[in-house]
Amino acid sequence: MELKEIKCNHCGHVNPPGTQLCQSCGKMINEDYDKKKIKDLMRYDGSAVRSKVRSQSIFDKIWNFFTSIKVGVGIIAIIAIAAAIGTILPQEYFIPIGADPLQHYTEQYGTFGTLYYKLGFTQLYSSWWFVLLMGLLALSLIAASVDRGVPLYKSLKNQRAKKHASFFKRQRLFKEYESNENAQALAETFENKKYKLKTDGDHYLLEKGRLSRWGPYINHTGLIILLAGSMLRFFPGVYIDEIIYAQEGETVSIPTTDGQYYMRNDGFTLDTYDEDAGTVFDQSLQNNMEMTISNFQTDITMFENKTADIVGSSPDLEEIENYSIRVNHPYYFDDYELYQSSYDNSQMKSMTFRLEDSEGNVLGENFTVGLDDPADSYEITEDITINMKAYSPDFLEIDENGTLISETPVPTNPAFVFEVAAGDTSELSLLQIMNSTDITQDNEYSIKFVEAEEHMASVLTLKKDLSMPIIATGFVIFLIGLFIGSYINHRRIWINAEGDTMKIAAHTNKNYFGLKKEMNAALASYDLPEVFDKQEKEENDKMKG
Repeated sequence: MELKEIKCNHCGHVNPPGTQLCQSCGKMINEDYDKKKIKDLMRYDGSAVRSKVRSQSIFDKIWNFFTSIKVGVGIIAIIAIAAAIGTILPQEYFIPIGADPLQHYTEQYGTFGTLYYKLGFTQLYSSWWFVLLMGLLALSLIAASVDRGVPLYKSLKNQRAKKHASFFKRQRLFKEYESNENAQALAETFENKKYKLKTDGDHYLLEKGRLSRWGPYINHTGLIILLAGSMLRFFPGVYIDEIIYAQEGETVSIPTTDGQYYMRNDGFTLDTYDEDAGTVFDQSLQNNMEMTISNFQTDITMFENKTADIVGSSPDLEEIENYSIRVNHPYYFDDYELYQSSYDNSQMKSMTFRLEDSEGNVLGENFTVGLDDPADSYEITEDITINMKAYSPDFLEIDENGTLISETPVPTNPAFVFEVAAGDTSELSLLQIMNSTDITQDNEYSIKFVEAEEHMASVLTLKKDLSMPIIATGFVIFLIGLFIGSYINHRRIWINAEGDTMKIAAHTNKNYFGLKKEMNAALASYDLPEVFDKQEKEENDKMKG
């Protein structure tokens, strides 16, 4: 059914379909509106709100769905619940580096961990359904703002000073006086109180604080910008949060720079607090059984690859800068930031051994095995050589054919099969950390572990966030809207001095007590009775019984 325009039978103004109060004179022109949906006709000055008056077509139904406050609140509730569930287990960002996420969550948390991972809660804020929820919330905010903001803007822009008598009596604050001699002076008094004055013959409209009506819409604008900034993070190159693992002396390519930048770890420094420094913390440090770290930093050299744009070319690195990255003191380049995140000393760099005879005498010099690229043989004396027959960086077990099986390529639990060749004889032995096993019988020689050197690897976090200025702008706009909506009141006062009497009515979007107090102070200066608050009287009558 097509909605028809409504003509006011008092002033003849033609109003849009669904209007409740005539946009010209303020007279009630539509008694058929849904009183359950529209409780305050003055909220939009009686204008037609599309979602309240149209529900015929499919577009209308979709529009009404997204403009519904209940739907918006429901989406916010779902987002809040999902965010709360996302805090039950650690996000993938916090699990050990290199670990398989599904395997980690299954081993650590069982079936719940597996389900948690498959539902996307381990990467909550980048999961497709969470991004969809944020998009639906943004769509709801936009639809609600347009649905209510457009008619409000039109009503406030076109409001008139002359109003029908029924409009005055409908307002919460209202008073009628027998004489109108003080009408103009009263209007000027309100004008001196920062009210804007609009006149139409003997009719006066005084208004201030209109900006307050736009507070919620400024809020919505800020939230929409904030949500847009958040969703931009899922576009390639906008938001980057990567881990860089670099051992001392190692040069690595900076991720996501397409080979343009490289970094060399020149050295890692780990400082601890001195227990005998003579400070008030000495006793606490002595009681602490673990090492207390005061600082750890990575000295880096940054390079730029001059041949990054040439496909298939070898890197031509040009040194840019030397810098020491410390905790909370990142290195900045282009739009990137390099933070000191952690360190890793779990990987072994080398192991040193000595050779002893059956009587425990040390033969020759100690020999050191580099675990990253071990040598095939080590000369102990002129007559004795030690050959490496097998090596497992992370020993798991011995295969049926005698091969050493390694669980990972990382040297964290190394094992060796050494051959001691002395002249025409040779003997084999299996060495592990804290364990040695003879493979051949009646070995004359034994290889003893002396010491180990660990790799010091620096763990850095590479960050890039082009969306942060957008998110910050949205947040600031949201706070501005919150302030405007909370601390500014939209106050309007109508004075009708037509004829021999004077009618005065007022409306505000909040704080009727303050408006009434302000009006009564102005009225008292002309010895006029105070305005009447209909709602206050109704509440008092209810209390009396």
